[in-house]
Amino acid sequence: MVDIKETVKAMCKAFAGGRAAMAGALGMTLTHFNNNLYEKNGCRFFEHHELEAMEDLSGTNLLAEYFASRRGALLVEIPTFEELDQVDLFERGIRSAANRGHVDQVIGKSLEDGHITKEEAEEIMTYHRRHLAAREEEVRAIITLYSKVSKVGPK
Repeated sequence: MVDIKETVKAMCKAFAGGRAAMAGALGMTLTHFNNNLYEKNGCRFFEHHELEAMEDLSGTNLLAEYFASRRGALLVEIPTFEELDQVDLFERGIRSAANRGHVDQVIGKSLEDGHITKEEAEEIMTYHRRHLAAREEEVRAIITLYSKVSKVGPK
């Protein structure tokens, strides 16, 4: 399981300009940001609103994924009708299949020595959750698109 500090680092990496830019966007110096991140010099870890702001700034779902994985839950984005079309459905299907393939590759690599370590099991489950979430999004998108389309037409 990824820890919260790794999640913050990943959000910074996804943000243009990295950690220094993230600190500036939050109104902090890089030193203050690092002190919060590593809980040094009497600084506490970030508050929830700061973590949410980092997620918003980075344009990711990493914080939500972190909290979902803490509880063994899946994070699934609910598609809206306006963003759906046949191309989108195709892309979602490809993404779902690719995620499944990645899970299978990680399992295969883990089994090369005949057993799965705790770390390998965590990695497998991380990719498995991503696959399940992608498949859930794909199925919801199909239902959303075709439910809306059938309701729009004449009855």
